[in-house]
Amino acid sequence: MYLLAKQLAGSMRALVTIENEIVEAKRRPEAEQDVLALEKERSALIRSFTRSELLVIQTVMNIGQSERGYRFYANSERSEHGDHYEIIHLPIELNEHELMQKYSYYLVHKTERELADGIEYYTAVSEQLKEGMAILKI
Repeated sequence: MYLLAKQLAGSMRALVTIENEIVEAKRRPEAEQDVLALEKERSALIRSFTRSELLVIQTVMNIGQSERGYRFYANSERSEHGDHYEIIHLPIELNEHELMQKYSYYLVHKTERELADGIEYYTAVSEQLKEGMAILKI
């Protein structure tokens, strides 16, 4: 599973790039059509993955979400946008293969559609993918 994650690194980066473009486009009120086109491109990319690939992507996201600690500051003055969170870099005791096995344990029972829907409708995909990829060193 870890080898497939390494092979999918480019596709995961492409997904992160599209999400970053969506965020940038949403800041411009005149770019509503651009946002819709980018969201359609994001959805098509997610739906183009096989079940095995979706399983790996969701696993990497779960690693990114769960292997680090987070401290959330609501309406914080530390951030210009109000709410702010800080990643606490905890030591990671498992190797890459063990992490992939641990965080895919319950995902193996999900269908391709369930995996794709979960990724498509989740709003923090890029943050979790970037963190998961950093933890797995891919």
